[in-house]
This record gives sequence, structure tokens and C-alpha cells, in this order.
Amino acid sequence: MINIIILHINLYSRQIYLDYSSPKFKQIWRLEIFSYPAVNCFGLISGIVGYKKYKFANIIYLWFQTLFYSVCISYYLFFIEKLKKNILIISFFPILIKRSWYINAYFSMYILLPIINFGINSLKRSFYRNLIISVILLFSVYDIVGKIMGYNLNLFLNNGYSSMWLLLLYLIGSYIGKHIISYNNIYSYIYLFSYILIFFFSTFSSSEIFFKLYELKIKIPKKIFISYISPITIMQSISLIMIFSKFKIKNKLLIKIIIFLKPLTFSALLIHEQLFQSKINKIITLFNWVIKFKNKYLFYKIYGIGVIIYFICIFIDYLRFLLFKIFKIMNFSIFLENAYPKIINKVIILLN
Repeated sequence: MINIIILHINLYSRQIYLDYSSPKFKQIWRLEIFSYPAVNCFGLISGIVGYKKYKFANIIYLWFQTLFYSVCISYYLFFIEKLKKNILIISFFPILIKRSWYINAYFSMYILLPIINFGINSLKRSFYRNLIISVILLFSVYDIVGKIMGYNLNLFLNNGYSSMWLLLLYLIGSYIGKHIISYNNIYSYIYLFSYILIFFFSTFSSSEIFFKLYELKIKIPKKIFISYISPITIMQSISLIMIFSKFKIKNKLLIKIIIFLKPLTFSALLIHEQLFQSKINKIITLFNWVIKFKNKYLFYKIYGIGVIIYFICIFIDYLRFLLFKIFKIMNFSIFLENAYPKIINKVIILLN
């Protein structure tokens, strides 16, 4: 999530549009490339933890979270920026107005998961493995080849900004969770070292290809290996997931911190992205401040800003979490999950 915040800092401060001759250019893009796998990691994690069971109540609860921040932030912007009144009305329809492409894509994907999970748990490992290889070859490698040849194929994936891409990541993540992470291995430390090497090699190679294409001024798209569907980014994302899967945390304090942060982290996306997209003077000041950073230690300065924004969002969401707990929103979400089939059955009976 911190890396996603950094991607948005670079985007909205327009630092990723710096000229190649700028002394900051390489540092900004190294930071960008280092952070890029983060979005894919969320998709992979959804598959790793989600293939075993499906809870419709979770997506209902997420909708309430999305609605809460959509309305609260819209009202805040209405009074701060004196926006039109219609922003208050449309804020009650966060999915329709696309507050976040990821949230919209995630909702679309989640509805299909009962069918997807049934297929995942029915497939033999060998067939599933071949399916994953085919997915990567067709939707990632094939796309890169097409771009090199001058054809922007995309295959309805929209460069990874789509529910279809999240669904494909879910399939890959489910395979990792079911057939790789779930099995303990005596060569754990060797695998850990291998994944670390893969991550840094893939990060280094994608950045060097990117810089080389800029130098040569070739017509091939310069971000050809820097996109969510790029095979190198997929390699980064999978290796990053596997690195942390090898850590066995036993410290009780650290476990408590992780348990505390777990339900709050995703809301950091809902909070900071909506605020970044606005024109609040304080946010503009932040971006102007970031632009003025000197080249020395730029990587660490921007990363530090990302960490601070993350913990501010965590504090805000903790207040939301307590409010939801008081009003028992999760219990209400479970009630809606149980009531939904009954409502559908009554509607079907009435129609017949």
C-alpha cells in the first residue's frame, strides 16, 4: 500500500513526466519501477487467501467502506472547495462514478468468484499449472511481442486497469496459495534467496531496458516492460509475494501490530486516492514540495512521505473502524448476505 501511495505521489506531482535530461529522472523511475508490482501483489494475495472460501458479506462490507469515504470526502471537498451540489448526490454511488478503478474492477471480479473458486478446486494441479503458463504467455508475453511489432493488442485488459486482469491475477495467486505456499519445504532458505535475486534482477532489468529505450529514441513504447501486464512486472510481483511467504513471524508484539493494521490498510487506497484527485490547496502544496526535493537521497525522501501518508490514512481509518464497530456494519453485512438468497427466491416465485 505504501508503494501504491508512492506511485500516486509520482503521478500527481507529475514527476514521472520529467525530461530524460533531468538529474532526477532516473531516480524517480527507479522508485516507480520498484513500486510498480504493488498493485499486482494485491490481486495475487486475493487469490492466495480467497480460493478456500467465499464470503459475500466481505464485498458488502467493502461497499460500505467505499460509500463512507466517498460521501465523507465529497462533503469535505464541498465545503473546502465550494464544489457543485451534484457532487454530494453522486457521492452516494461510488461504484457508478468510479472513485477508484481498482475498487470497480475488484467488485466486478468478486461477484464471479464462487464460479471461479469451484473451477480452481476442481482442477488437477498439472492442468492448472498449464493454464497459468498459458495465461501468462497469452495475456502478457504475447502483448509485449505485439507492442514491439507495433500493434497495441491489450486483449481487453486495458494495460492491467481492468477486472479481467485482476481475475487472471486471482487465478495465479490461487495456484501459488494452493500448490506452492501451502507446502513446507526443507530448502526454504534457498528459495528465499532465489526469490530475492529474481526480484532485484527483474527490477534492474526493466529499469535498464526503459532507460536504454529512452537513450536510443526507438519508436517502441518506452514503458513496454513497465506495466501491470508485463512479464517482468509479474515476475517482480510473484517473487515479492514469495519472499514474504518464507518469513515465519513469532514475535507476539509484531503479530499484534500486523493484526491491527490488516483491516485498515486497504482503506488507505480509498482515502489518499480521492484526496489526491482533488484540488485541495494542502495536497497541491505537498506535490509542489515533493517536486522541489533535491536529487540527493530522493528515493528515501519520497518513500518517507509515502510512509507518513500511509500512517495518517491508518489513523483516519481506525476512527472509521470504531464507528463501524459501534453500528455493527459487519453484522449487518452478514445479515444482508443471508437475506439475499431469500429475496431472490421470492422475486422468482412472484415472476412465475
